[in-house]
Amino acid sequence: MRVSTQFPIAVHALLMVAYFPDIRVTSEMVAESVGNNPVIIRNIYGKLKKADLLYVQRGTGDTKLKKPANEITLWDIYKAVETDVVSEVFKFPDTLSEVCPIGGSIRELLLIHLQDGINALENSLSATTIEELRVEIEAHINRKIDLPAIVAWYKENGFV
Repeated sequence: MRVSTQFPIAVHALLMVAYFPDIRVTSEMVAESVGNNPVIIRNIYGKLKKADLLYVQRGTGDTKLKKPANEITLWDIYKAVETDVVSEVFKFPDTLSEVCPIGGSIRELLLIHLQDGINALENSLSATTIEELRVEIEAHINRKIDLPAIVAWYKENGFV
């Protein structure tokens, strides 16, 4: 399954807002950190605002999380910028033959199983919050601990 760059960029942006609560995290600032165009960041900001994850004040561009960081999951962010509709995630050709027993059945059959995959993705991404990522980044920066060790420790100790 292919996911666009919007998802990691949206996570990046919200993580910056959570990590720098006293700084106005502008689209230009995020664009510089991501290495992308501010227009792309503003489009992602729009989707995050529409999903009630981000507040951007008109005029000043002041940004705040709309909910506490420990209540914003990766699944929330994924749904804000990507689709969770199984038939949109997994595209089928419009040219399937209705005469062939496989062509006439494959879409309906696979959608059942592919929905299980979307459900597994939802369960996995729902287990991680922006706050957890913020703490992991902070520990990595302050203690020079490698990220895989931090994530493993959280999982082993029941924090995830």
